[in-house]
Amino acid sequence: MNIVQMQIGNIVNPLVGEPVKVSVGQTLRVSYSFSYKVTETTNVSIWASLYHYVGVILDRISQAQTKSTITLEKSLEWQTYSGEIDITIGDMKAGVYGLLLELRGYTDAKIDDGIEVAGGYSITDMMPMLMMVMMMGMVMPMMEEE
Repeated sequence: MNIVQMQIGNIVNPLVGEPVKVSVGQTLRVSYSFSYKVTETTNVSIWASLYHYVGVILDRISQAQTKSTITLEKSLEWQTYSGEIDITIGDMKAGVYGLLLELRGYTDAKIDDGIEVAGGYSITDMMPMLMMVMMMGMVMPMMEEE
């Protein structure tokens, strides 16, 4: 299996060099291809996910994972299948992640450290800024009274 390209919006990104930058809420479209031959039409599960390693264990990130099914038509000779799968980046921590594409039980392809995610903000992340804005809102009327 080969990962052919990654696309965010209308921008096609190279597969080598710096990690592809993506933000929470964006969709990463992954184009792929592989060769196959099967004796009868077969449905195969395909998973695409971002991952990182926890020790030596590959940990798929559930907030950036897509599962789908593709149909491989009967072919007694080698055929090339090409397709695309979208991964919507959910609310997750900022960091550099790998990209994993799997035909469950058959083959996979991965790019280590290929995606850089700009993480989302939770209310606790924004609390200091909110407190500052509230304090300014209380101080400004007092200054106008003088």
